[in-house]
Amino acid sequence: MRSRLYIAALSFAMLGLNACIPTRNLGENEKLLVSMEPKGLESVDPTAIQNLYQQEPNRMVLGSTPYLALYNFGKKFYDPQKIQQRIEKQENRMAQKITQAGTDSVKINKLREKYNDRIDRLEAKLQDGNFVMQLGEPPAIYDSLRMQETMDQIDIYLNSKGYFNHRAAYTKEVKKDKLLYIDVNIEENQPYLYSELSYGIADPSVLQIVKSTEARSLLKLQERYDEEQLTQERDRLYELLKNRGYYDFARAYIEFEVDTSYARNTVRVKTIIDSPEQDSTHKVYTLKDVYFKTDADRFGIPRDTITYNGIKYVAYDHKYSPLILDKKVDIYPGQRYSQFRTLTTQRKLADLDVFQFNNVFYNKVQSPTDSTYELIALVNALPAKKFQETAELGMNFTEKRPGPFSSLTLRVRNVFGGTENLDFGIRGGIEYQASLSDPDEAVMIREFGLNTSLSFPVILLPFTNKNLLSEFTPRTRFTTGYNSENRQEYIRSTYELGLDYIWQRSRNPLQPPVMQFILSPVNFNIVQGEIKDVGFRSRLESNSTDSRSLLGSFDDGIISFVGFNFIYNTNDFTQTRNARFFRTLVEVGGLSKELGLNININNLRTYQYARVNPDYRRYIPLGGQRFFVYRFNTGVASPILSGNTLPYDKFFFGGGASSVRAWQSRRLGLGSYASLTVQEDAEGNKIIVRDYNIEQPGEVLIEANVEYRFNMFSFINGAFFVDAGNVWLLEADVNRPGADFRFNRFYKELAVGTGFGLRFDLSVLILRFDFATKVYDPAVWKEDRFVLPNFNVTDFFTRNNQSTLQIGIGYPF
Repeated sequence: MRSRLYIAALSFAMLGLNACIPTRNLGENEKLLVSMEPKGLESVDPTAIQNLYQQEPNRMVLGSTPYLALYNFGKKFYDPQKIQQRIEKQENRMAQKITQAGTDSVKINKLREKYNDRIDRLEAKLQDGNFVMQLGEPPAIYDSLRMQETMDQIDIYLNSKGYFNHRAAYTKEVKKDKLLYIDVNIEENQPYLYSELSYGIADPSVLQIVKSTEARSLLKLQERYDEEQLTQERDRLYELLKNRGYYDFARAYIEFEVDTSYARNTVRVKTIIDSPEQDSTHKVYTLKDVYFKTDADRFGIPRDTITYNGIKYVAYDHKYSPLILDKKVDIYPGQRYSQFRTLTTQRKLADLDVFQFNNVFYNKVQSPTDSTYELIALVNALPAKKFQETAELGMNFTEKRPGPFSSLTLRVRNVFGGTENLDFGIRGGIEYQASLSDPDEAVMIREFGLNTSLSFPVILLPFTNKNLLSEFTPRTRFTTGYNSENRQEYIRSTYELGLDYIWQRSRNPLQPPVMQFILSPVNFNIVQGEIKDVGFRSRLESNSTDSRSLLGSFDDGIISFVGFNFIYNTNDFTQTRNARFFRTLVEVGGLSKELGLNININNLRTYQYARVNPDYRRYIPLGGQRFFVYRFNTGVASPILSGNTLPYDKFFFGGGASSVRAWQSRRLGLGSYASLTVQEDAEGNKIIVRDYNIEQPGEVLIEANVEYRFNMFSFINGAFFVDAGNVWLLEADVNRPGADFRFNRFYKELAVGTGFGLRFDLSVLILRFDFATKVYDPAVWKEDRFVLPNFNVTDFFTRNNQSTLQIGIGYPF
């Protein structure tokens, strides 16, 4: 009966959407453009053609135009005349306030800023419509002139890509009397290829430099003609000469002579570099002096000068060590001018995070002869604030109800004069989760932490002279901290001490880093805790085997390990690039015993273990703010040597907002094992049910996630996703059959969930709501593991074992 009700509701909704198609608002000869598709493409990317459209069609959903309907609904409340009156009112009020301010320029500037902000917001509203209209789309009434402009742009684009013999036309089809569908039919035909590459360069020195790097040219014989490639080649030659001392050189000197008349489907290209109007050759400049200024100007007061490695450091008060700054400077007296070295100097200084900004200026030296051309370089670095405070306030939510969290950090810059940064942090939060004894009851989880870190802009190791990995933005970081977690099940406190060596690499020194390396040779943690819940202790005891005691994971102990973390990431913060992400974390703990360091503090257990966790992600743009994203996340952790258990924090867990989202956090697994409990039904009969409340720590993790992301309205994005994964034990456990990992059956034990996500892109953060339901539950305790038929929409807002609502900040991966 319920399924019939859903089908009927969906049918009525679809009929309602179709009824909302606002073609009745169109004129007699007007058509609503709802589709424009490129056809016949073989080599050209369809997305590139779609980006040339001069008129975007209205989006269709299930045969209707909900975005247009939303726009028309908002238009009912849109009164441009009233908005214009408000703008004029604000302008008049600003004029009155400015008149009253008299000659007070500070007050006048504040008034202008205040009222101009209001006026800008009103003008944006006047132009784009109200909030509801901006969520929707204005009607795309077909315009034949704009369609012709689209075809002209397509012709220009295809010609620029070497398809001079292409054919492009479009066909129209009208459906339902007013809905217009257009197919753009393109025949690429055979492209033009480079048949001859030559030079027209009068300056012999420039010609020699260009020919010496000919192998790096982007133009290759028998490759397809591409104007974008010519632009990139111009940039390459420009940068080449700017990095060889040609300070005055400009892109305008470079041009290409293209000849397509020689033979069919061939192009001859001559690269021309003109000489300056006033001279037959281009001038090469060298650096005479380099000055480094590290504080703001105080007119009339002379600065003190320190010379180190040929660079003159000038300052009223030398607060920064020239020894450290020298490792961040790539320009020196006697060098030829180089734009590349100039930019790398600016980037390295910015990475120190002790300067508010920095610039490099050049002045020409007036030489008595024309044979020598020299520059004086000035590195101008304005110090940032000595102290910087950052406060954060937010909400935690895993299940039941949300709780607040807050953090406060303080950064102290240039602590010892060597551009060191000292960070202090304090954080605390409250979260509510379901009680183990009563799932309908919410219990409070309290977390508190303190941490301190001191970072140096070099690798601190003996006998390295602080030059090790100096080209890769190295850092040495000392950390210490305290964390406390107070849950219904247990109390756990951790004291931390660590040493990290960090460096990173870029594809190009002028681009953001894509690879980061973190070597952690020293990590020393002391863990103390107490199990408070008797039921939780009994479960740990029942789930412990002979030599691998889960209960032992909560013993007070020492966790010392050596770790290495590698991250490769070609994406940006907004995750909009065609990119890849790979991270792997390797830890080996408890080696102090094998090295003869028998650390014995109050008879604390020393954990010996190994852990590896690789994670791969792929981001594929599909055009039109649509993306296909997938992820593989695996891991293995095991006691080693004389160890017999893992620290509880080093186990793997499945489920949660960034894992298999149809399961609650840490509740997925193990394998096909099902944790069962006995309960009474409404009639007092005892029944066996699945217990989803206990956490399921595992030693093997396999996860896979797939998402299709798309824009819905303005800043609101949506996603359809499928998650699969599970956690297992490495060894068989007689108390938990099916919990161990086996190659011949693990694929049958992958839990599967699916769902829909809403993401609110608020610029500073992304607020995420993922509605997920179970599809396949591998736990062997009932006959049918395919549980999707149990889905009920209301389950998202109640505590149940079928569906969940996961709330998070940022993307899940």
